[in-house]
Amino acid sequence: MSNRSALGRTLLLAVLTFVLAITAGDTTSVAGETRGSTAIVKAATTTDSGAPGASKSWSFDHDRGYLMPGDWTAVSGNWKVLLDMHAPSLPNTLSLPGYGLPRTKAVMLWIDSFFSDTYLLAIPKDSTEYSDLSLQADIKPWGGAWGSYAGLVVRYTDPQDYYVLAAACPKDYVALYRMSGGRLTLIKEAPAELERGRWYALRLDARGDHFSAYLNGKQLFEAQDSGLAKGRIGVWSQNDSRVSFDNVKVTAESAPGA
Repeated sequence: MSNRSALGRTLLLAVLTFVLAITAGDTTSVAGETRGSTAIVKAATTTDSGAPGASKSWSFDHDRGYLMPGDWTAVSGNWKVLLDMHAPSLPNTLSLPGYGLPRTKAVMLWIDSFFSDTYLLAIPKDSTEYSDLSLQADIKPWGGAWGSYAGLVVRYTDPQDYYVLAAACPKDYVALYRMSGGRLTLIKEAPAELERGRWYALRLDARGDHFSAYLNGKQLFEAQDSGLAKGRIGVWSQNDSRVSFDNVKVTAESAPGA
């Protein structure tokens, strides 16, 4: 009996040692994965804001669904993180879903669009202001009674003053506007074939009073305007549009705030 008891204790000790070793290994592995994920999030949301050429990007893939991203704020509009299994960066996007609004509010938004335009904006909570920059994002227009509008905002100072490069679907154009004192003024426009439900790469470069607009890497036009010198960045839409944004990225061409 004593030999079997000793053997049993030895086997039990060996099993416990083995289980503890596996558990320790798993804990180390999970901790390592967590550290890796955190590093990715930090890399996606941190900028060396003092150096030209530094960039900052947002994929929204670590944000909670159906909520506003933690490091963004909605100036106007019902912006949410939505799942999109066809997004360039899986799985999340920043979107204006159209649904989710109280029904009366959704109907009023649709009715209001007959008489005037409602502009919808979201901006990062980071208050960095850029003068010369390149701003790009993947956009997908996918719904709206009067069309889908997806825009990139630069030199934003307040809801009444900024530039926006807007892609309109199915009206099939890309246009640069200046919002000044709450009034939207067209600077330049170019035709562009846009289909609902498809992803496109939209980009706006701004250097001094010179602007360049790109769609899927192809330059559409250049324009000049000297109304606004610097400001923050953001994304934009209007009326009851249903649009999604992914991989928003800003690159400073001069020291931010300069």
